[in-house]
Amino acid sequence: MRLNRICLFACALTFSHWVLAECTISEEAKRLDAVEVGLCESDAVFVGRVEQRIETASGVREAGSTRTVHVGTETSTVRVLKSYKGTLPDKVTMVANLYDAKVAFSFQKDKEYLVFAKRRADEKGYTGASATCSVQPTLPFEDAKAVLAQLEQHRKGRKPIDCSKIRVKEAGN
Repeated sequence: MRLNRICLFACALTFSHWVLAECTISEEAKRLDAVEVGLCESDAVFVGRVEQRIETASGVREAGSTRTVHVGTETSTVRVLKSYKGTLPDKVTMVANLYDAKVAFSFQKDKEYLVFAKRRADEKGYTGASATCSVQPTLPFEDAKAVLAQLEQHRKGRKPIDCSKIRVKEAGN
């Protein structure tokens, strides 16, 4: 189906821009089942509890420049409680750019989340999907009931997700 190929390309572009300041979700992608897109485009999908959250700030000045660029980073340690995609250790590191909250999801200590994550290019942890850049963002656990139900249907083989044939969103969703 042409729409699926367009979405997979658009979604791949969207996910590749998690580390950049600007990202958009294509209209084609918005018409597809968000959970299926999220599962297929994420490197890892899991339920986790944030055990530690550290904010750091630094300044970077490129050689020959007089301008300092300030960077705020959130590094969270998340204990994996249940995995839906990916082979994960007991704890994973999630990293977010605090100066651009649109791009990466920011976590709160001691809260549980359903995490849709992409591995960082530097291999130092993952970045959580945000609502601005992803059809299916990371969600606080208490807001993830319907998404978790669909992931369980997939896990049990009752409604398998085929990443080459992502379904159009059902009416009312």
